[in-house]
Amino acid sequence: MTKQAVQTQSFLLRLGEQTVHVRQMGEGPGLPLLLVHGFGGSATNWQLTQQVQAAHRRVIAFDLPGHGQSSALVQAPTLARLAQVTALTLDGLGVSKVHVLGHSLGGGIALSLLESVPARVASLSLLAPAGLGRTVNMAFMTRFVEASTAADMAQAMAMAVYDPKLIGRKVAEFLVEARAVPGARDALRAIAQTCFPHGEQANNLRPLLHNPPCPVQIIWGEADQVLPVTQVQGIPAQDNCHFLARTGHLPHIEQAATVNALARDFLHACENP
Repeated sequence: MTKQAVQTQSFLLRLGEQTVHVRQMGEGPGLPLLLVHGFGGSATNWQLTQQVQAAHRRVIAFDLPGHGQSSALVQAPTLARLAQVTALTLDGLGVSKVHVLGHSLGGGIALSLLESVPARVASLSLLAPAGLGRTVNMAFMTRFVEASTAADMAQAMAMAVYDPKLIGRKVAEFLVEARAVPGARDALRAIAQTCFPHGEQANNLRPLLHNPPCPVQIIWGEADQVLPVTQVQGIPAQDNCHFLARTGHLPHIEQAATVNALARDFLHACENP
């Protein structure tokens, strides 16, 4: 008997003035897993992650405000406000507690969520997270936002991966099309100016990891040119830090099988201490 594909639900969730696009799938005995994508991404960034993890639990991905099909924030898009929308999204879905897997900006949002509503976070898996240092590659950020051709986007994305061949023409064209949506570039510019003012990260979330109220694991590419892996130095939970060789800023795409295994094993350990 062949295994049936996991059914996917995709819909818009209205949260007052905010509209959030949600993509969820899976069910099972485990607590739900929330996936929080990075700057300039969308729920589609988790295509290599979501279905694998949905074999054991409900897995929720969504477009951050100003990304994908979600509306932009009316207020300044700080990490705290983005985390607030994340919590409201969980409210709208009737979810009280989740494991959280966040990438880059999404990692910073995950940490901010832990700071604001710690009782709702069962565990944190952070992929090259924002918030652990000052340095950010603003050359990448600017080119990524402003690229208007597939060639320009491919050059920008070459800084995000270890092997530039991973970014094919179709991927570059998809990203350029996303920028062409009315208001998309302005929304990303607002996030960049708010979260990375003057070319530096605005938030220091390191103190949250000195005595976290839940289990935490960190996964980082050793060749990350966007947020350097050295930012993890001095974090107490070194036992749960995994450094991936020949990997840039997109470990869940560049090393999908490894990241999926680490996430699965970590969640199993959290639920079966």
